[in-house]
Amino acid sequence: MQNSLADCKVGEEVEVLSIEDDFIATKLIEMGMTENLKTRVVLIAPLGDPIAIDIKGFILSLRKSEAKKIRVKKIGQN
Repeated sequence: MQNSLADCKVGEEVEVLSIEDDFIATKLIEMGMTENLKTRVVLIAPLGDPIAIDIKGFILSLRKSEAKKIRVKKIGQN
């Protein structure tokens, strides 16, 4: 089942399927977020924005509006 990264909860592990916005895709790819990347949500601010994920030991903070454009599959689910 596909979700957006914005729908995930702290501690959930996900696999990145696609980035739907070409403008932010270029920036995210340069920072290590590629398709098939397995990552984990490490923090969501109290009001839900921003969201922080772990990319191979690098913590990347994303706006919720950006996270909504990233399609992910939760690991451990079919």
